[in-house]
Amino acid sequence: MKRCFCILYVLALVLGLVSCGPGGSSFRVKGSFRDMQSGELYIYNANAKYAKLDTLTIQEGRFQYKGEIDEVTPFMLVYPNGVEQVIFIGPGEDLTYEAAANDLRNYVVNGSDENKLMNKFREETFSMNPSSIITSVRSYIKNYPASLVAIYLFDHYLVQNELVGNEEVKEMLKVLKPKHSRNHYLLDIESKIASADKRRVGKTLPDVTLTRKDGKTTKLWKTSCDYHLVTFWATWMNNSYSFTGRLREVLNSAEPEKLRVVAISLDIERFRWEDQIRQDSLNSHLEHYCDGLSFESQAVKTLGVGTVPYYILTDKNHKVLDCGEDMNQLGNAISKYVK
Repeated sequence: MKRCFCILYVLALVLGLVSCGPGGSSFRVKGSFRDMQSGELYIYNANAKYAKLDTLTIQEGRFQYKGEIDEVTPFMLVYPNGVEQVIFIGPGEDLTYEAAANDLRNYVVNGSDENKLMNKFREETFSMNPSSIITSVRSYIKNYPASLVAIYLFDHYLVQNELVGNEEVKEMLKVLKPKHSRNHYLLDIESKIASADKRRVGKTLPDVTLTRKDGKTTKLWKTSCDYHLVTFWATWMNNSYSFTGRLREVLNSAEPEKLRVVAISLDIERFRWEDQIRQDSLNSHLEHYCDGLSFESQAVKTLGVGTVPYYILTDKNHKVLDCGEDMNQLGNAISKYVK
């Protein structure tokens, strides 16, 4: 009887411990704000393998996010003003997130070594200029090549930076690959790097399949025009409305018969995309497409697009004239080429 009681006691203790936090592939993030009582945020996994956008509801200054995952990966927390913050989440982890809505650069995530390292990077680079931050990124990649933080910094600051040379990107990839040969996040980045060569200035942009609002598919190059402007955006990005406003300025400055504008949405929730384009006065001048696959979209992966907003301007033969994230640069390119 005593032995039976001991077994039951141990089982109860184990079950009690399990109930206190996640285990196995489960995870939990508990967030709190010092100055925000209610609201909504988006969160998505930066690893295309888990392409999904979730909504977090803030009540009484707190939120809780649960799920399952089989490897450590960066999640991106998206605020209504478009500011993104990274949280590294792994199987079995119980994390805490603390922030202030009026100071979004200063946030802390506790509960894992990866987040501790990312906290350290943010603190060290908080007052640095962009050039110094890139220097720090290089050091972190070389000093912590086995960390997921190194992969994230590589992607965010080097791969997605048009000012960083392709040779440096490939050299840094060589530093990371031996430590992460099977990591899906790095494999996806590597594929993106290879695809990015297809959209460099002077290259001929390949044809891709696009999904219309009615669900039917079509090809990018089905229509002939002197110039083609292919844009990538999403309703959840920080400047979705200013992006469409900039497109409006571009269209007003160019002759409509000379410039074709294609808007490819990376929204996962198509209804949000449909709501926004329904309200937009540009609809008659834009070709809107969305397949709901976000960064897993065939068009996005084929063209190596890793951020939004993004644009690619081509001539009638589909030769790339200009590309990038800067919408002011786009205006200059339109003035230069589309006369």
